[in-house]
Amino acid sequence: MKDSIKKERTVSMPSPIRIVAIGDSMTETSGEHCPALTAELARVFPDTPCEVINQGVGSTRVGHGLWRLTHPYLYQDKEMPALITLNPDIVLLESFAYNNGSDGTHDECLQHFRDMHEKIVKTLHEHTHALIVFVVAIAPDLGHFLNPVPNFVHTPTPILRRMAEDRILYLEEGIQLAQDLNLPLANVYQASLDAEKNGFPRSTFINPEDGIHPGPEGHQLAARIITATLKQFQMIPLPLNEFKK
Repeated sequence: MKDSIKKERTVSMPSPIRIVAIGDSMTETSGEHCPALTAELARVFPDTPCEVINQGVGSTRVGHGLWRLTHPYLYQDKEMPALITLNPDIVLLESFAYNNGSDGTHDECLQHFRDMHEKIVKTLHEHTHALIVFVVAIAPDLGHFLNPVPNFVHTPTPILRRMAEDRILYLEEGIQLAQDLNLPLANVYQASLDAEKNGFPRSTFINPEDGIHPGPEGHQLAARIITATLKQFQMIPLPLNEFKK
């Protein structure tokens, strides 16, 4: 009788879900690999490894975001690949509202904003298998918008407030866009307004050094809302213990 041959069993680890975030400085300032989001994903989905890649670029408009999908580029002396070459499983599409908001509120400006996003979504559908989440960033602080920035010294408060209100219009246009494009929406904008009603002023979430970008609390808020959206739409497999509840 032959001795039985014991075969060594190997357990293959699941490949990380690759999440690529694209946007302007509202995304870029979350840091390389978006540490707040990475930590929140690990907390909510402990059995599902996730890899987050930050392709936010400061001071860029949605048209440049469209271009970056298919073109490599140089940013801060670092060569960055075209997004579609990263083979993302999920793309977090931040609205670019804070930069396109400088165009003003004319109909043709808002239509351009919509057209570029529609082309981004079409390009992602054509060249990747990625699921898309539309991300709308925190609301601006109307009373302190851009106040700390040297370039805006001596700018009258009514002008700064009007600039902030233009950003709000584009942020709200982004919310409507997500609905029109039938995309899951990570509505960080509304979450920041809701937090204000509960005693957390908008300044809680904004970097006091520039009066516009998210600070640590702002990035943590965004991480919670994005992760909750991924869970709500079952875009990441849930841990086994979730099914036991």
